[in-house]
Amino acid sequence: MSQQQLLTQKGKEGDANSKYFHSVIASRRRGNAISVIQADGVTLEGVTPIRQAVFSHFASHFKAIHVERPRVDNLQFKRLNQVESSSLTKPFLEEEAVLRGDVMRFISEFHRNGKLTKGINSTFIVMIPKNDSPQRLNDFRPISLAGSIYKILAKVLANRLRSVIGIVISESQTAFVKDRQILNGGFEKAYDWVDWGYLDDVMGRMSFPILWRKWIKECVCTATASVLVNGSPTDEFPLEKGLRQGDPLSPFLFLLAAEGLNVLMEAVVARNLFTGYSVGEQDPISVNFHKSMLVGVNIPDTWLGEAASSLCCKVGKIPFLYLGLPIGGDPRRLGFWEPVLARLQNRLSGWKSRFLSFGGRLVLLKSVLTSLPVYALSFFKAPSGEWRFGGQAGAGV
Repeated sequence: MSQQQLLTQKGKEGDANSKYFHSVIASRRRGNAISVIQADGVTLEGVTPIRQAVFSHFASHFKAIHVERPRVDNLQFKRLNQVESSSLTKPFLEEEAVLRGDVMRFISEFHRNGKLTKGINSTFIVMIPKNDSPQRLNDFRPISLAGSIYKILAKVLANRLRSVIGIVISESQTAFVKDRQILNGGFEKAYDWVDWGYLDDVMGRMSFPILWRKWIKECVCTATASVLVNGSPTDEFPLEKGLRQGDPLSPFLFLLAAEGLNVLMEAVVARNLFTGYSVGEQDPISVNFHKSMLVGVNIPDTWLGEAASSLCCKVGKIPFLYLGLPIGGDPRRLGFWEPVLARLQNRLSGWKSRFLSFGGRLVLLKSVLTSLPVYALSFFKAPSGEWRFGGQAGAGV
């Protein structure tokens, strides 16, 4: 079959429960299969050795490490008042659950006794390759696949926590908090090292109610996991530390844990125990002028050129791009947004050759196109106007 015919068939049957659909799934499963892995310097092949190596790696990775940890005693945390505290533990409402009936009975039972039935909090860990040719277990990113019933409960709790977390989190923390801008959230490794006892201690100092802390402890501390290796799960093992990526509660619980570090740093700075690091002329740290750019405002071009030549750097003009954002322009005009619009147009041009079903197009639009302008929109307010891909643009307001 020609490539054109394959693309046409993909467009027609890609999302349907057809023979072609199952052949694509089987092909993808074969492509993602792990046939060889390196563990502790030894190359392993075969189903049983690989499964055992994966089990040992993750069971050890999520095992608690009992060491002396910094204390947060006598530190000033922001606290919830009585009304805010009570809003977390009020009876669950039908409006908070996506489904009714059995789901409401389940979360109401959890509200009464704070316990999860065995198996509800079991998790499959799927290994997502970080590169095209993973060789070691560290080349895979573990993502938790929690059960639907548990995720409904976790989502309800996360929504309640979302409503009060801005009260107890410092302004310096911006990720996952409403009306704050996220700049960089490199939390992947830190998730795995959150100590549960410390997290409960921090929530207590923030005046979270005892019942709420009991619920969170049940959700976090009773979790078990098994790793999917080539579609088959390993033996189950307990999770003794860390927060699961894929759990709706994890981003917000991580912020609470990080607030302890923030309060500790504020106390250290207030006591003049922490100061900046001075870099002298003899230190091996210097500005990389070859990567730098000199921009002048109301400066003659001749002087600017001489200064850039003396510093061995480039001459820049306003506006310029820095970390993907235009600096120095007027965000009220559509011309300011041309770099963002150009990225959208490039993505759309690349999709023209794909034969996608209507559902496939919708998924691409929601997952890719809508995320491209989010970074710029978190810093600048976009103008009201209309842009037509093809050269016609409306004026900004």
